[in-house]
Amino acid sequence: MSDTKSSMHCSHCGKLTIFEVRGEGNKDGAKIDYNYHDGQDITTWRILECQLCKNPTIVEVKTSYELIFDAAYGSMEPISFEIAILYPEMRPHLTNLPEPIEKNYKAALRVQDIEPSACAVMIGRTLEAICNYENAPGKTLSEKLNNLVNSERIPKTLAQIAHQLRQIRNLGAHDVGDEPTEKDVPIIMDFIEAILEYLYVAPAKIAALQARLKKTP
Repeated sequence: MSDTKSSMHCSHCGKLTIFEVRGEGNKDGAKIDYNYHDGQDITTWRILECQLCKNPTIVEVKTSYELIFDAAYGSMEPISFEIAILYPEMRPHLTNLPEPIEKNYKAALRVQDIEPSACAVMIGRTLEAICNYENAPGKTLSEKLNNLVNSERIPKTLAQIAHQLRQIRNLGAHDVGDEPTEKDVPIIMDFIEAILEYLYVAPAKIAALQARLKKTP
């Protein structure tokens, strides 16, 4: 087994930490072969364990080797690497988010695989940040969300989604005996991202495309 330890950000807990290699193998059982005079590509899969949250990460490493000769003998030397995380699946990076909204959204991403209740609370804070950024009036989050609909900033369908997120947030924030679970997390993340896409991501993409089309003769 190659490097027994490595350092990188964990996609589960979001921390920069040490990983232990728990197992690895090459695709098709490939081994370095000196008969590949034009070079050789080997794909290696590794199972890593985060030393903080103890969750697994599966990494794919593609290594290109080149046959190098010197005065005494030839050897296959690595000349390039490509590394990709196969698991956990990375959520798409949302761009063009206002800074206070992005801050809370990323906080939710960091805890999504660790503590569902904390994730739900951070999603609630993301909704609050959206309402504050949009200057939605109201004393409560529910009132602010309703005013976003009344001002036609978001459609009714997204408002229903937002209110469901608000209710999930309440479950995570209070000891009511019915907390958010791991099964809830992908749904609430999809919901908040639908709202963010509608408000900020899609308009920015449309503006960029319109600017490009204006330059097209």
